[in-house]
Amino acid sequence: MTWFWDNAVTIGTLVMAVAAIAALIYAHLQIAENKRAERHANANELWRETLRLAFDNPKLSDPTLKLVQFDYEERTIDGSIELFQKYELYVDTILNASEEIMEVSPTKEWDAAVRIQLKPHRDYLLSPYFQSSGYLEQYGPKFRAFMQAALNDPRHTPPPPPNLARIDASKKKASKRA
Repeated sequence: MTWFWDNAVTIGTLVMAVAAIAALIYAHLQIAENKRAERHANANELWRETLRLAFDNPKLSDPTLKLVQFDYEERTIDGSIELFQKYELYVDTILNASEEIMEVSPTKEWDAAVRIQLKPHRDYLLSPYFQSSGYLEQYGPKFRAFMQAALNDPRHTPPPPPNLARIDASKKKASKRA
């Protein structure tokens, strides 16, 4: 017991040093966790923005629905160059958000979500125009490889749109009968 009292100052200093190291480790873990949480929140916000953009632009969000006529060679949509430019910006926004999301959170759930989002734009993204446009150069090699694999993967291909009657079909039939 006398040894303890003789070395109390040394033991106290050692305990304080261990506590300081533990506090530093804890602070580092907290900072890392906060950064991770912030990056995940940013990924979720980016995704919400792309979904909002799709909702606001249904004609551009899924070319496979054939709501408008896409011409990738002439770079027009329903004959409009301006609408095609909007489509290019729309796709660029999706690609930028997707790259950021896959960088921050490369989980299988995000992988599937991004693949599903990219699939409707497959024809455009694989078109000779897009491939030679230089747009791909703004993305890192990892995302370009992911995008190539996603576009060539037969999974996550949305089914073709149902063959539904047009809303104005009954009016057309009524006018034909009259």
